[in-house]
Amino acid sequence: MPVARWSLLSKAPQIARSSHCATAFPSGSLIIYGGELKARIPVDSANVQGDGVIKGSVHLFDASLTDGEPKSHLPQGWRTICPSVNDIKSSAESIPDARVGATMVHEGGNLYIWGGRGGVDMAPLDSPQVGIWRGKLKTNTAGGDNRIVWEQIGGRGIQPEPRSYHTAIAHEGRIYIHAGCPVSGRLSGLHSFDVHSGKWQELASGPDPARGGTSLVAVKLEHEGSALLRYGGFSGYELPSATGVLDVYTVRENKWYTVEPAADPIHGHPGARSVHGFQRFQSTSPSLASAVAVLFHGERDASKLGHAGAGTFWDDVWLLLKDKSNDNTEGWTWKKVDILKAVEGSIAIPEGRGWFASAEYVERGNSRIFMHGGLLSSNERSDELWQLEIEQ
Repeated sequence: MPVARWSLLSKAPQIARSSHCATAFPSGSLIIYGGELKARIPVDSANVQGDGVIKGSVHLFDASLTDGEPKSHLPQGWRTICPSVNDIKSSAESIPDARVGATMVHEGGNLYIWGGRGGVDMAPLDSPQVGIWRGKLKTNTAGGDNRIVWEQIGGRGIQPEPRSYHTAIAHEGRIYIHAGCPVSGRLSGLHSFDVHSGKWQELASGPDPARGGTSLVAVKLEHEGSALLRYGGFSGYELPSATGVLDVYTVRENKWYTVEPAADPIHGHPGARSVHGFQRFQSTSPSLASAVAVLFHGERDASKLGHAGAGTFWDDVWLLLKDKSNDNTEGWTWKKVDILKAVEGSIAIPEGRGWFASAEYVERGNSRIFMHGGLLSSNERSDELWQLEIEQ
Protein backbone atom coordinates (compact mmCIF):
# COMPACT_ATOMS: atom_id res chain seq x y z
CA MET A 1 0.00 0.00 0.00
CA PRO A 2 1.34 3.49 -0.81
CA VAL A 3 2.20 5.67 2.17
CA ALA A 4 2.49 9.47 2.25
CA ARG A 5 5.25 11.02 4.32
CA TRP A 6 5.03 14.72 5.15
CA SER A 7 8.20 16.48 6.30
CA LEU A 8 8.17 19.97 7.80
CA LEU A 9 11.15 21.66 6.16
CA SER A 10 10.82 25.17 7.54
CA LYS A 11 8.81 27.70 9.55
CA ALA A 12 9.58 31.24 8.44
CA PRO A 13 7.19 33.90 9.86
CA GLN A 14 8.45 36.55 7.45
CA ILE A 15 7.13 34.49 4.53
CA ALA A 16 3.72 33.54 5.98
CA ARG A 17 1.00 34.08 3.35
CA SER A 18 -1.86 32.66 1.29
CA SER A 19 -3.14 33.20 -2.26
CA HIS A 20 0.45 33.25 -3.54
CA CYS A 21 2.10 31.29 -6.32
CA ALA A 22 5.04 28.94 -6.56
CA THR A 23 7.18 26.97 -8.95
CA ALA A 24 10.07 24.54 -8.42
CA PHE A 25 13.16 24.15 -10.58
CA PRO A 26 14.54 20.67 -11.34
CA SER A 27 17.30 21.31 -8.79
CA GLY A 28 14.74 21.39 -5.98
CA SER A 29 14.78 25.17 -5.56
CA LEU A 30 11.32 26.52 -4.73
CA ILE A 31 10.35 30.08 -5.71
CA ILE A 32 7.33 31.79 -4.18
CA TYR A 33 5.86 35.17 -5.11
CA GLY A 34 3.03 37.44 -4.02
CA GLY A 35 0.05 36.59 -1.84
CA GLU A 36 -1.50 38.14 1.25
CA LEU A 37 -0.98 38.05 5.00
CA LYS A 38 -4.19 39.98 5.62
CA ALA A 39 -7.16 39.52 3.30
CA ARG A 40 -6.93 41.69 0.17
CA ILE A 41 -3.62 43.34 1.14
CA PRO A 42 -0.75 42.16 -1.10
CA VAL A 43 2.55 41.39 0.60
CA ASP A 44 6.03 42.33 -0.67
CA SER A 45 4.78 45.74 -1.77
CA ALA A 46 7.47 48.12 -0.49
CA ASN A 47 9.12 50.39 -3.07
CA VAL A 48 12.44 50.97 -1.32
CA GLN A 49 14.72 48.96 0.94
CA GLY A 50 13.96 49.63 4.59
CA ASP A 51 10.19 49.72 4.21
CA GLY A 52 10.17 45.95 3.96
CA VAL A 53 10.85 43.60 1.10
CA ILE A 54 11.34 45.51 -2.16
CA LYS A 55 8.44 45.33 -4.59
CA GLY A 56 8.96 42.62 -7.17
CA SER A 57 10.99 40.37 -4.85
CA VAL A 58 10.69 36.60 -4.87
CA HIS A 59 11.61 34.13 -2.14
CA LEU A 60 13.77 31.09 -2.80
CA PHE A 61 14.06 27.92 -0.73
CA ASP A 62 16.85 25.51 -1.58
CA ALA A 63 15.80 21.98 -0.64
CA SER A 64 19.39 20.79 -1.04
CA LEU A 65 20.29 22.64 2.18
CA THR A 66 18.08 20.34 4.27
CA ASP A 67 18.21 16.64 4.97
CA GLY A 68 14.47 16.15 4.53
CA GLU A 69 13.86 15.74 8.27
CA PRO A 70 11.30 17.84 10.21
CA LYS A 71 12.67 21.26 11.22
CA SER A 72 9.72 22.85 13.00
CA HIS A 73 11.86 25.59 14.57
CA LEU A 74 14.19 26.43 11.71
CA PRO A 75 13.87 28.82 8.71
CA GLN A 76 16.97 27.53 6.88
CA GLY A 77 17.16 27.62 3.16
CA TRP A 78 15.17 30.82 2.49
CA ARG A 79 16.64 33.74 0.56
CA THR A 80 14.85 36.86 -0.64
CA ILE A 81 15.85 37.84 -4.17
CA CYS A 82 15.13 41.48 -4.99
CA PRO A 83 15.00 43.34 -8.32
CA SER A 84 18.27 44.87 -9.46
CA VAL A 85 19.07 48.43 -8.33
CA ASN A 86 18.78 49.69 -11.91
CA ASP A 87 15.25 48.29 -12.14
CA ILE A 88 14.24 49.99 -8.89
CA LYS A 89 15.46 53.39 -10.10
CA SER A 90 13.70 53.10 -13.44
CA SER A 91 10.03 53.41 -14.24
CA ALA A 92 7.58 51.71 -11.89
CA GLU A 93 6.28 49.88 -14.94
CA SER A 94 9.51 47.86 -15.10
CA ILE A 95 8.63 45.84 -11.98
CA PRO A 96 5.42 43.88 -11.41
CA ASP A 97 3.08 45.29 -8.78
CA ALA A 98 2.38 43.26 -5.66
CA ARG A 99 -0.58 40.95 -6.23
CA VAL A 100 -2.68 38.08 -4.91
CA GLY A 101 -4.23 35.21 -6.86
CA ALA A 102 -1.59 35.26 -9.62
CA THR A 103 0.18 32.29 -11.21
CA MET A 104 3.87 31.60 -11.76
CA VAL A 105 5.59 28.92 -13.85
CA HIS A 106 9.13 28.35 -15.11
CA GLU A 107 10.21 27.53 -18.63
CA GLY A 108 13.70 27.56 -20.13
CA GLY A 109 15.24 28.70 -16.86
CA ASN A 110 13.02 31.82 -16.60
CA LEU A 111 10.09 32.66 -14.35
CA TYR A 112 6.77 33.76 -15.85
CA ILE A 113 3.97 35.35 -13.82
CA TRP A 114 0.54 36.31 -15.08
CA GLY A 115 -2.63 37.83 -13.67
CA GLY A 116 -3.65 38.51 -10.09
CA ARG A 117 -5.43 41.22 -8.13
CA GLY A 118 -3.80 44.30 -6.74
CA GLY A 119 -5.59 45.56 -3.67
CA VAL A 120 -8.57 45.90 -1.39
CA ASP A 121 -11.02 46.39 -4.27
CA MET A 122 -9.86 42.96 -5.55
CA ALA A 123 -10.04 44.11 -9.18
CA PRO A 124 -7.78 42.20 -11.59
CA LEU A 125 -4.61 44.09 -12.49
CA ASP A 126 -4.95 46.02 -15.71
CA SER A 127 -2.72 48.11 -18.00
CA PRO A 128 0.18 48.77 -17.60
CA GLN A 129 0.55 45.75 -15.31
CA VAL A 130 -1.49 43.25 -17.30
CA GLY A 131 0.29 40.61 -19.34
CA ILE A 132 3.17 38.17 -18.99
CA TRP A 133 6.11 39.15 -16.79
CA ARG A 134 9.37 37.26 -17.32
CA GLY A 135 11.88 37.12 -14.49
CA LYS A 136 15.53 36.16 -14.89
CA LEU A 137 17.42 35.17 -11.77
CA LYS A 138 20.93 36.57 -11.64
CA THR A 139 23.13 34.67 -9.21
CA ASN A 140 26.78 35.17 -8.23
CA THR A 141 26.76 38.79 -9.41
CA ALA A 142 29.35 41.32 -8.28
CA GLY A 143 29.48 41.42 -4.51
CA GLY A 144 27.84 38.00 -4.26
CA ASP A 145 24.28 39.36 -4.46
CA ASN A 146 21.41 37.49 -6.05
CA ARG A 147 19.02 39.59 -8.13
CA ILE A 148 15.99 39.19 -10.34
CA VAL A 149 15.48 41.22 -13.52
CA TRP A 150 11.87 41.61 -14.66
CA GLU A 151 10.68 42.23 -18.21
CA GLN A 152 7.10 42.66 -19.38
CA ILE A 153 6.20 40.72 -22.53
CA GLY A 154 3.39 42.07 -24.69
CA GLY A 155 2.60 39.06 -26.83
CA ARG A 156 0.66 38.75 -30.09
CA GLY A 157 -2.78 37.31 -30.73
CA ILE A 158 -5.90 37.09 -28.57
CA GLN A 159 -4.78 37.65 -24.98
CA PRO A 160 -6.74 36.29 -22.01
CA GLU A 161 -9.04 38.59 -20.09
CA PRO A 162 -7.37 39.88 -16.89
CA ARG A 163 -8.28 37.70 -13.92
CA SER A 164 -7.13 36.14 -10.66
CA TYR A 165 -7.44 32.74 -8.98
CA HIS A 166 -6.95 31.06 -12.33
CA THR A 167 -4.55 28.18 -12.96
CA ALA A 168 -1.46 28.05 -15.17
CA ILE A 169 1.01 25.39 -16.25
CA ALA A 170 4.08 25.32 -18.50
CA HIS A 171 4.37 22.41 -20.91
CA GLU A 172 6.55 21.89 -23.99
CA GLY A 173 7.37 25.58 -24.48
CA ARG A 174 3.86 26.88 -23.88
CA ILE A 175 2.18 28.45 -20.87
CA TYR A 176 -1.47 27.50 -20.46
CA ILE A 177 -3.85 29.90 -18.66
CA HIS A 178 -7.25 28.54 -17.62
CA ALA A 179 -10.43 29.62 -15.76
CA GLY A 180 -10.35 32.19 -12.92
CA CYS A 181 -12.18 35.29 -11.72
CA PRO A 182 -12.38 38.51 -13.82
CA VAL A 183 -13.99 41.73 -12.53
CA SER A 184 -17.24 39.81 -12.04
CA GLY A 185 -18.24 36.20 -12.46
CA ARG A 186 -15.96 33.30 -13.40
CA LEU A 187 -14.36 32.00 -16.57
CA SER A 188 -13.79 28.64 -18.29
CA GLY A 189 -11.57 29.69 -21.20
CA LEU A 190 -8.18 28.20 -22.03
CA HIS A 191 -5.35 30.14 -23.69
CA SER A 192 -1.76 29.26 -24.48
CA PHE A 193 1.32 31.49 -24.78
CA ASP A 194 4.30 30.34 -26.85
CA VAL A 195 7.40 31.56 -24.98
CA HIS A 196 9.52 31.41 -28.15
CA SER A 197 7.24 33.21 -30.63
CA GLY A 198 5.43 35.41 -28.10
CA LYS A 199 2.07 34.40 -29.58
CA TRP A 200 -1.16 33.92 -27.64
CA GLN A 201 -3.72 31.40 -28.86
CA GLU A 202 -7.31 30.97 -27.74
CA LEU A 203 -8.15 27.28 -27.26
CA ALA A 204 -11.27 25.25 -26.51
CA SER A 205 -13.01 26.27 -23.29
CA GLY A 206 -13.25 23.77 -20.46
CA PRO A 207 -16.51 22.03 -19.57
CA ASP A 208 -18.97 24.10 -17.53
CA PRO A 209 -19.40 25.38 -14.95
CA ALA A 210 -16.95 28.27 -15.11
CA ARG A 211 -14.75 28.34 -12.03
CA GLY A 212 -11.96 29.81 -9.98
CA GLY A 213 -9.51 28.00 -7.71
CA THR A 214 -9.02 25.01 -10.00
CA SER A 215 -5.79 23.29 -11.02
CA LEU A 216 -4.17 21.66 -14.07
CA VAL A 217 -1.60 18.87 -14.39
CA ALA A 218 0.26 18.17 -17.66
CA VAL A 219 0.79 14.51 -18.60
CA LYS A 220 1.59 12.33 -21.59
CA LEU A 221 -1.16 9.83 -22.44
CA GLU A 222 -0.45 6.60 -24.27
CA HIS A 223 -2.89 7.16 -27.15
CA GLU A 224 -3.26 10.95 -27.38
CA GLY A 225 0.08 12.42 -26.32
CA SER A 226 0.18 15.62 -24.29
CA ALA A 227 -2.87 16.33 -22.16
CA LEU A 228 -3.96 18.61 -19.31
CA LEU A 229 -5.92 17.16 -16.38
CA ARG A 230 -8.31 19.36 -14.38
CA TYR A 231 -9.83 18.65 -11.00
CA GLY A 232 -11.95 20.78 -8.70
CA GLY A 233 -12.59 24.50 -8.42
CA PHE A 234 -15.32 26.78 -7.09
CA SER A 235 -18.40 28.05 -8.89
CA GLY A 236 -20.53 29.21 -5.97
CA TYR A 237 -20.08 25.65 -4.68
CA GLU A 238 -17.15 23.25 -4.53
CA LEU A 239 -16.43 21.17 -7.63
CA PRO A 240 -16.76 18.65 -9.13
CA SER A 241 -20.51 18.32 -8.59
CA ALA A 242 -20.38 14.69 -9.80
CA THR A 243 -18.22 12.75 -7.36
CA GLY A 244 -14.60 12.29 -8.39
CA VAL A 245 -14.93 13.24 -12.08
CA LEU A 246 -11.93 14.54 -13.99
CA ASP A 247 -11.74 16.77 -17.08
CA VAL A 248 -9.09 16.05 -19.72
CA TYR A 249 -7.84 18.42 -22.44
CA THR A 250 -5.92 16.87 -25.35
CA VAL A 251 -3.40 19.28 -26.87
CA ARG A 252 -3.26 17.64 -30.30
CA GLU A 253 -7.03 17.66 -30.82
CA ASN A 254 -7.81 20.87 -28.88
CA LYS A 255 -10.68 19.04 -27.21
CA TRP A 256 -11.97 18.40 -23.69
CA TYR A 257 -13.71 15.31 -22.38
CA THR A 258 -14.76 14.13 -18.93
CA VAL A 259 -13.84 10.82 -17.31
CA GLU A 260 -15.13 9.08 -14.18
CA PRO A 261 -12.21 7.37 -12.46
CA ALA A 262 -12.99 4.19 -10.57
CA ALA A 263 -13.35 4.60 -6.82
CA ASP A 264 -10.91 3.44 -4.19
CA PRO A 265 -12.49 0.15 -3.01
CA ILE A 266 -12.34 1.30 0.63
CA HIS A 267 -12.46 5.10 0.60
CA GLY A 268 -14.42 5.90 -2.54
CA HIS A 269 -13.63 9.13 -4.39
CA PRO A 270 -11.92 12.35 -3.30
CA GLY A 271 -14.35 15.04 -2.22
CA ALA A 272 -15.13 18.24 -4.09
CA ARG A 273 -12.64 21.02 -3.36
CA SER A 274 -10.99 24.21 -4.58
CA VAL A 275 -7.74 26.16 -3.96
CA HIS A 276 -6.12 22.76 -3.47
CA GLY A 277 -2.98 20.90 -4.47
CA PHE A 278 -2.94 18.92 -7.73
CA GLN A 279 0.51 18.06 -9.08
CA ARG A 280 2.14 15.67 -11.52
CA PHE A 281 3.45 12.47 -9.95
CA GLN A 282 6.01 9.89 -10.98
CA SER A 283 7.83 7.13 -9.14
CA THR A 284 10.54 4.55 -9.71
CA SER A 285 8.50 2.01 -7.72
CA PRO A 286 6.93 -0.55 -10.12
CA SER A 287 3.77 -0.62 -8.02
CA LEU A 288 3.33 3.14 -8.51
CA ALA A 289 4.19 3.19 -12.22
CA SER A 290 0.59 3.94 -13.23
CA ALA A 291 0.27 7.00 -10.95
CA VAL A 292 0.14 10.26 -12.94
CA ALA A 293 -0.99 12.90 -10.41
CA VAL A 294 -1.41 13.57 -6.70
CA LEU A 295 -4.32 15.50 -5.16
CA PHE A 296 -4.16 16.94 -1.65
CA HIS A 297 -5.78 19.34 0.84
CA GLY A 298 -7.93 22.29 -0.32
CA GLU A 299 -11.14 24.01 0.68
CA ARG A 300 -14.00 21.66 1.59
CA ASP A 301 -16.67 24.25 2.42
CA ALA A 302 -16.41 27.96 1.65
CA SER A 303 -16.61 30.58 4.40
CA LYS A 304 -19.83 32.55 4.80
CA LEU A 305 -17.58 35.64 5.01
CA GLY A 306 -16.29 35.02 1.49
CA HIS A 307 -12.65 35.93 0.94
CA ALA A 308 -12.48 37.61 4.37
CA GLY A 309 -12.98 34.34 6.25
CA ALA A 310 -11.85 30.72 6.40
CA GLY A 311 -14.01 27.75 5.53
CA THR A 312 -13.29 24.12 6.32
CA PHE A 313 -10.45 22.21 4.69
CA TRP A 314 -9.36 18.75 3.63
CA ASP A 315 -6.12 17.18 4.92
CA ASP A 316 -6.11 14.08 2.69
CA VAL A 317 -3.83 12.76 -0.09
CA TRP A 318 -4.97 10.88 -3.22
CA LEU A 319 -3.18 9.36 -6.19
CA LEU A 320 -4.70 9.38 -9.67
CA LEU A 321 -3.81 6.23 -11.61
CA LYS A 322 -4.02 5.56 -15.35
CA ASP A 323 -3.85 2.04 -16.80
CA LYS A 324 -1.95 2.37 -20.08
CA SER A 325 -3.57 -0.73 -21.54
CA ASN A 326 -6.91 1.10 -21.79
CA ASP A 327 -7.79 3.95 -24.14
CA ASN A 328 -7.73 7.42 -22.64
CA THR A 329 -11.36 7.49 -21.56
CA GLU A 330 -10.96 4.27 -19.55
CA GLY A 331 -8.57 2.90 -16.97
CA TRP A 332 -8.60 5.85 -14.55
CA THR A 333 -8.65 5.13 -10.79
CA TRP A 334 -8.50 7.12 -7.55
CA LYS A 335 -6.41 5.70 -4.72
CA LYS A 336 -6.42 7.25 -1.25
CA VAL A 337 -2.96 7.27 0.30
CA ASP A 338 -2.35 6.39 3.95
CA ILE A 339 -0.48 9.14 5.79
CA LEU A 340 2.39 8.35 8.15
CA LYS A 341 1.16 9.82 11.43
CA ALA A 342 4.30 10.28 13.49
CA VAL A 343 8.05 10.60 13.09
CA GLU A 344 9.89 10.07 16.38
CA GLY A 345 7.08 11.68 18.33
CA SER A 346 6.98 14.90 16.28
CA ILE A 347 4.07 16.34 14.36
CA ALA A 348 4.21 14.60 11.00
CA ILE A 349 1.18 15.88 9.11
CA PRO A 350 0.15 19.41 8.16
CA GLU A 351 -3.12 20.87 9.34
CA GLY A 352 -5.82 20.97 6.66
CA ARG A 353 -5.65 24.12 4.56
CA GLY A 354 -6.43 25.79 1.26
CA TRP A 355 -5.24 28.81 -0.72
CA PHE A 356 -1.64 27.58 -0.44
CA ALA A 357 1.07 27.33 -3.09
CA SER A 358 2.43 23.99 -4.27
CA ALA A 359 4.96 22.71 -6.77
CA GLU A 360 6.59 19.45 -7.86
CA TYR A 361 10.18 18.54 -8.63
CA VAL A 362 11.76 15.18 -9.39
CA GLU A 363 14.63 13.69 -7.43
CA ARG A 364 16.18 10.49 -8.81
CA GLY A 365 13.01 9.66 -10.69
CA ASN A 366 10.63 10.30 -7.79
CA SER A 367 8.28 13.25 -7.36
CA ARG A 368 8.72 15.52 -4.37
CA ILE A 369 5.87 17.93 -3.65
CA PHE A 370 6.23 21.29 -1.90
CA MET A 371 3.27 22.83 -0.04
CA HIS A 372 3.85 26.32 1.33
CA GLY A 373 1.72 28.61 3.47
CA GLY A 374 -2.02 28.71 3.01
CA LEU A 375 -5.14 29.65 4.96
CA LEU A 376 -5.97 27.62 8.08
CA SER A 377 -9.37 27.09 9.69
CA SER A 378 -8.35 29.67 12.34
CA ASN A 379 -8.25 32.27 9.51
CA GLU A 380 -4.50 32.57 10.07
CA ARG A 381 -1.92 32.34 7.28
CA SER A 382 0.59 29.54 7.66
CA ASP A 383 4.38 30.12 7.61
CA GLU A 384 5.16 26.43 7.07
CA LEU A 385 6.90 24.69 4.21
CA TRP A 386 6.09 20.99 3.89
CA GLN A 387 7.43 18.32 1.56
CA LEU A 388 5.35 15.33 0.51
CA GLU A 389 6.84 12.01 -0.55
CA ILE A 390 4.81 8.94 -1.48
CA GLU A 391 6.41 5.53 -1.14
CA GLN A 392 5.24 1.97 -1.60
